[in-house]
Amino acid sequence: MDTDFSAKEPSLGYFYQIRYSLLLLLDCDDEDSEIRIENIDDIDVISADKVDLYQTKMHIKSVANLTNSSTDFWKTIRVWSEAIKNDTIDIEKTILSLITTASVGESSYLKFLTVLSSDRDILNIRTEMLDIANNSTNETNKSGYMSFISLSQIQQDQLISKIRIVDASPSIKETLEPIKKHLRYSTLTKHLDSFIQRLEGWWFEKCILQLCDEIPSITKNELLSKITDIRESFQTDNLPDDFATPLDLSEKDIVNHDFRVFVKQLKLISIGNNALKTAVDDFNRAYEQRSKWIREELLNSNEEDLFENRLFDHWQNIFNAIKDDCEGLPADELEQIGKEFYRTYYINNIPPIRIREKFQSEYMTRGSCHILSDKKKIGWHPNFNSLLNK
Repeated sequence: MDTDFSAKEPSLGYFYQIRYSLLLLLDCDDEDSEIRIENIDDIDVISADKVDLYQTKMHIKSVANLTNSSTDFWKTIRVWSEAIKNDTIDIEKTILSLITTASVGESSYLKFLTVLSSDRDILNIRTEMLDIANNSTNETNKSGYMSFISLSQIQQDQLISKIRIVDASPSIKETLEPIKKHLRYSTLTKHLDSFIQRLEGWWFEKCILQLCDEIPSITKNELLSKITDIRESFQTDNLPDDFATPLDLSEKDIVNHDFRVFVKQLKLISIGNNALKTAVDDFNRAYEQRSKWIREELLNSNEEDLFENRLFDHWQNIFNAIKDDCEGLPADELEQIGKEFYRTYYINNIPPIRIREKFQSEYMTRGSCHILSDKKKIGWHPNFNSLLNK
């Protein structure tokens, strides 16, 4: 079955633009640099003394070399020509880069644009471009031709002097390699993919905010700060928190957990709906987070077992003391004792036990207790074992 590359390319092109913008900001030496997406150009990199504008062109299938009349080139010329005409950019302080996965043909004048040089033969390149713009019948490129022709000769020369074609650029997958190179000392090699996944997740969210005009740009300082935060979470006494925000659970989600033993345990002590919803949220987040750590080899099963053993020991010490005072009490009092036990030691106060010293999110401790409850290893009602087995 043939794959519809024409349908996939535009979508992947947007992701390429976002991933490449991350690489560009990582490449910046100026910590005061900032990036904007879909502003003046596909990507704008703004520094104190200059602006770099980037057009990104990604192709899934191998394409023919860029030629004198390549659509990728002339579409880009249209964007840059309009920016010059409208005084959107200060051309003297701007570098115009075309990032493309295609290659420039050896016989094309475009090869002279692959190196930004002060001795570029601007007259010859302008002559070639005007010849194509005036004589080509390519309707797709017509707006690009007309935009370039509409510039004054001085503006055309200024444009040509600032163009840089970065051809044979890495594909969307290959772009990960230079990103990894930047971040290779941030964590252990075996954890680098997990590290980058979290950084790219944050970057994607920041790009959405910027595209929605909720933030003006993304700064290099912000990026460095986030890298530091993620690096800290990958230390041996910490873990990354991927579920810091409570889940948006519906009433149906809660009902769908009725079969779970930990929910039955909470109903034995008549916990209200709001507290039950919190418990389901904690259970889900703790379960998903622990599973993710194990899959990514950030946590080993021995640590997980030790954590559960410590939680069990903490529970058992309190539960045994409570149970000693429950002999002969009626059912309603036992239910109330279980509720107070749960409220006092697992809602109002959280067991002082962490899976790692610096991982402080409380949902992990509470949710892990519900995981133990789901296994019938711990419970809240003094007679939870006998009641669950009825």
